[in-house]
Amino acid sequence: MILHGASISPFVRKIMLALSYKGIAYDLQPLNPYLEKELAQKRHPMGKVPVLEHDGSNIMDSTVIAHYLDDIFPVPPLYPGSATARAQVRWLEEYADTRLTSLIGGVLFYQKIMRGKMLNKDVDQQAIKQCLEHHLPQVLDYVEEQLPVEGYVAGHFSMAEISLWSVFRSGWMAGLRLTHYPKLQAYLANIEQEPWIANLISEEDHELSSFYCEPMIFDNHVG
Repeated sequence: MILHGASISPFVRKIMLALSYKGIAYDLQPLNPYLEKELAQKRHPMGKVPVLEHDGSNIMDSTVIAHYLDDIFPVPPLYPGSATARAQVRWLEEYADTRLTSLIGGVLFYQKIMRGKMLNKDVDQQAIKQCLEHHLPQVLDYVEEQLPVEGYVAGHFSMAEISLWSVFRSGWMAGLRLTHYPKLQAYLANIEQEPWIANLISEEDHELSSFYCEPMIFDNHVG
């Protein structure tokens, strides 16, 4: 198996963790769609990552890849439990990939790390302020409401944990701290106790720490 992409992407990180969780060996072929647009478009018609190359086929889109992995290596499952539990896992995966990523990835990470640190361009401070004060608080409130009091969403580790943590990891790199969201903070801290998560954190800290931003003062009562 060959995974094309860069671990700094939450979608690539998501599949790296899914593969590690299942104990599947793979090779990571670095591909940054921002810096290698032509190569990315050769792999994916929309120039996106991740792309999983396996048995002569290219599997695209992180959610499609996750279901593919469950189809060919069903144990341990990424979507465990009853139909209702799996529906909740899939919904939180979708919410993480869309609404949460649009704010944490599309605004905070993009402005502070991609533009500010990697591309040395001007950072839109107004966009960051708008995100922190008016958009992100209600999204984080909603995520907290969906979490169990203890443990994991489906009662077992699942794609819900992988998807949510992958996006919040990008936020952490951009300086986002969740001290005003103790339930969410404890949930994410619990996920980080999993050995394959801890291993990835160690690898990312070694390779990417120079891009990390100072913690932001984020008050969920603002706005």
